[in-house]
Amino acid sequence: MLVSYTRSGGFAGVGETVVVHRDGTVTTGRGRTAEFTLDEARFRDLRQALDGVTTRTSSRRWCNIPDHFTYTLAHRGWRATRCHRLPEDWRPVVTRLEALLRSPARPR
Repeated sequence: MLVSYTRSGGFAGVGETVVVHRDGTVTTGRGRTAEFTLDEARFRDLRQALDGVTTRTSSRRWCNIPDHFTYTLAHRGWRATRCHRLPEDWRPVVTRLEALLRSPARPR
């Protein structure tokens, strides 16, 4: 695995997961599961964004807000969870990973 990302919670109890494997294969879960492969440019762009992540620890700050979202990111042996607000250095990665949830893909 290269990276995994999960966003859960909110008023509706959302549960979204994206896993990108080292070979560029992407598995998403959002009501339905889909699998596809990233093209070389998107894969390289994601890896560069991951290089910018320096926040690698979890925080319970903001978890007391009703109906908040919880974000979990795992990469290179570390896993961190944040509530309600994303660390700024996570935003480029999360933007790319959430775009993969909306990518046209063939269902498994």
